[in-house]
Amino acid sequence: MKWMKQPLKDDFWVVVFDIISVNVPYFLALVLRSIVGQVTHQFSGWLSLYFSAFYRFAPYYTIACLIVFYLFRLYGGLWRYAGIGDMNRVIGASIVTCVIQVLLSILPIYNLPYNRMPITYYVLGAAMQFVMVSTSRFAYRIAVIEKRRADKKTSNALVIGVGELGQQTIRVLEDGVFFKLSCAVDPENKTVGKLIDGVPIYGLYQLEDLIARYDISCVFLAAPYMKEATKADIKAICEKKQIEIRDYSSFLNFTEQSDQFTVMENVVKGPDATRGERSIPFSPPDISEAEIGEVVDALNSGWITTGPRTKLLERRLAAFIETGKADIDTETADKRWNARVVCLNSATAAEELNLRVLGIGAGDEVIVPAYTYTASASAAVHCGATVKFIDIQKDGDPVTHMPELDYDALEAAITERTKAIILVDLGGIVCNYEKAFAIAERKKSLFRPVESDGTQLGDLSSRIQHALGRVAIVADCAHSLGASREFNGVKKHCGEIADFTSFSFHAVKNFTTAEGGASTWRTIDGIDNAEIYTMYQRLSLHGQSKDALAKTKVGAWEYDIIGPWYKCNMTDIMAAIGLRQLDRYPGLLDRRKQMVRKYDAVCDKLGLFHLHHHIDGMDSSNHLYLIRVPGIDEAVRNEIIEKMAEHGVATNVHYKPLPMMTAYGSDCSNYPNAYDYYRNVITLPLHTLLSDEDVAYVCQALTEVVKEIRGKNV
Repeated sequence: MKWMKQPLKDDFWVVVFDIISVNVPYFLALVLRSIVGQVTHQFSGWLSLYFSAFYRFAPYYTIACLIVFYLFRLYGGLWRYAGIGDMNRVIGASIVTCVIQVLLSILPIYNLPYNRMPITYYVLGAAMQFVMVSTSRFAYRIAVIEKRRADKKTSNALVIGVGELGQQTIRVLEDGVFFKLSCAVDPENKTVGKLIDGVPIYGLYQLEDLIARYDISCVFLAAPYMKEATKADIKAICEKKQIEIRDYSSFLNFTEQSDQFTVMENVVKGPDATRGERSIPFSPPDISEAEIGEVVDALNSGWITTGPRTKLLERRLAAFIETGKADIDTETADKRWNARVVCLNSATAAEELNLRVLGIGAGDEVIVPAYTYTASASAAVHCGATVKFIDIQKDGDPVTHMPELDYDALEAAITERTKAIILVDLGGIVCNYEKAFAIAERKKSLFRPVESDGTQLGDLSSRIQHALGRVAIVADCAHSLGASREFNGVKKHCGEIADFTSFSFHAVKNFTTAEGGASTWRTIDGIDNAEIYTMYQRLSLHGQSKDALAKTKVGAWEYDIIGPWYKCNMTDIMAAIGLRQLDRYPGLLDRRKQMVRKYDAVCDKLGLFHLHHHIDGMDSSNHLYLIRVPGIDEAVRNEIIEKMAEHGVATNVHYKPLPMMTAYGSDCSNYPNAYDYYRNVITLPLHTLLSDEDVAYVCQALTEVVKEIRGKNV
């Protein structure tokens, strides 16, 4: 099969060495045992039988070993980056093949004395085989590293931080070729005088002396809990001493391929990494020790489902949406942020519950942009409504270039059946909600509010529709937490603009709880926010009249089921991640903004269309960076993606228009602008685990690939 042939073909000499590695050790073990046997006069009459048996089962053992090695993925590896994962697989394969060796040698067809080989044969043979197989995988890495160290001039480095992040930074530096690790510093001065991986630990108060004593050229900051004032003092010292400082104190990300920090690859390989050696992932989550610690605390608390952490996250998100600040004290402040945000297990659940609270169901129409992800439309389908797609503007919005829907087409599409318009803040760029609200107002004469069906949900939905008196404006803000836009002359953050809003906290989003999402809404005249909040709670918890936290109160066990509804609540484990993410979120947004500026510069130089994340009156959350190469088709776009991958840069496409998908008809002919936008769009990696060197490398790779493609198509 094709998938089996390629690794073996690429590893031909590794296979040859393995054939030697699985036979020579056992042969030598038998020879050694033979020599000892002749000296001690043991087994002297049986030695010929042992060698004869070895020759007979060696071919079968060789084949068995190659199969085991293949199953343990010992072929097709990039052995210059061999790590702990590779060693674990070598150990596992060695154990299995040792068992196979024993089983083969005790088969009765070989007529061996005692029905086995000498015990020392197995012990010595297995040990030598393990050494030889390990050598074939790790020798190349050792040779490459040592050669690079010989060829490159190293600089002395110091790491500040001895926690998990500091320890990982130390290990990466020890494997690197551009820095020699001289010492480590404990910011809390608790482990002064001890060693970490053989590296001496000093106190932070000794920093200036250490820089002079060890002739330090670069300081690596890897202490995520350090106060900003302390960090500022350290940076001032480095500036005074005119040495480089690299701040990785908010980064903690491992990759399966290399067991190393993605953000530290420049330390290992240097800024002049050649084509294909650097690996830039598309969108890994930015998780620090703060999130890890909070999750551990949640697990130890005894409350891991929806509970106090989820409720706290809801209040803090409500405060952030209103103020743009993540440090609001929602515990001692008034209750203004209570019952304003509901945290759920996904943005899709949030979108669906928004529509259900609005009373949207069978016979209703929901208008959705043709250019979006499926959740924007599937939520309406789940409710039984009909999705009506609208094409985007030609080449997207004329200012931001975001693939925003055509508002003229939107206005023409509204009928008496239309109940909601879903706007999508794609990439974190905020839509023109003023236009959408104005259209809804102009078309309000067509709007027919639903009447109550007598249930609690039906009654609330009817009152909401009557209070609005027009089509509802629903925001899909999966990408845009923290983004803002002027609305009626006032700056508003996403979540307080549309009638109802959904957010995504999926692992690839700027702000994550692993999975997860949230719903929020504008205050509606005549409707109590607490009543809306309670309805979301019931919709997300099987229609229970009380949640688990409320039922823990003495004598409060009894509850009612008011509707046969859904199970999509957020857990406190997820909320624990979100609480610490929110602490860091303003800084993460600032970092994204810095990277966007660099991408803007190179795209403008290359003449590429790209999203404009910041314009007068609008600030994006900088979630995605979409570019378009003028004059190319879908095939050339895909070729660019492949060539970027050859450079080690993972890219993506956001999005394939929904009408092209099987679930929505597989026909995009009525949405030519959406298809035209899609056919040459590429999304560059944009996440907070990218270092400045990584961003520069992406820009360099993009420049080379675009020039190469243009040269071929002239």
